[in-house]
Amino acid sequence: MTVFSRTEDKVTIGLCLCVAVCLSLWLVSSDLFARWGGVPPVPTARTAEMGALGDAQFSYRSGAMTLQVLGDTGGEITPLKEYNYARLGDWFGVLSALDPASDHIPMIAAYYFGATRVPQDVKVIVDYLAVVGDSPVGQKWRWLAHAAYLARHRLNDMDRAIELAYRLARITPLDGKPLPVWARQMPAFILNAQGEAQASRRLIEQMLLTDTGMHPNEINFMAAYLYEQLGVSQAEVDQLLRLRATGLSSDSINKVME
Repeated sequence: MTVFSRTEDKVTIGLCLCVAVCLSLWLVSSDLFARWGGVPPVPTARTAEMGALGDAQFSYRSGAMTLQVLGDTGGEITPLKEYNYARLGDWFGVLSALDPASDHIPMIAAYYFGATRVPQDVKVIVDYLAVVGDSPVGQKWRWLAHAAYLARHRLNDMDRAIELAYRLARITPLDGKPLPVWARQMPAFILNAQGEAQASRRLIEQMLLTDTGMHPNEINFMAAYLYEQLGVSQAEVDQLLRLRATGLSSDSINKVME
């Protein structure tokens, strides 16, 4: 019994010491948390590729996943206003250079980092999307449309928005398919928002008269836009629709557009 009691006492003392050590460590470290060090320095495209042993796709994908979870560490979520957007813009450019065909980085930039409410940060996103969207490959033009949207509604920079809208409307995709009607209409919408109703009207009328492949729903929308948003009389709108239905000559178009 004596030996057993001594052993039991040693175990009890050991457990008490362990509890005391754990409590001491908790008291010392309870205020310590994992802290985000900010957006990391930006490598060149060549350096990033070398870091992946020359595998550009591995470098691109690992960099994209890093940006996707950047700032969300240790159970903490970093507000967008605390990101260094100048560095983020450089990261976007480097990664896009590694894989120009991918939409992963433009998607993150537009729909995640583009949610920021800080104007100078939104400008970084607009500038990046304007570059990647100015490509006829695939459907990259959609990023140009998003850039125009951000410029208009987040930056309230109508001059930048109309510039991007005109660039969008002039794009001819490599697959030969025309841009959707709404993309080609964007300059008219922004011109109207600028107070340039007559310029907007001319663009809408020109599309209505010359674009023969439009869906009836698009035709109805454009007719309603002329009447409801631009103040064109119903008689004038009906005349345009009749001209469209009867087949158009260049003389007829010029007469209507005068």
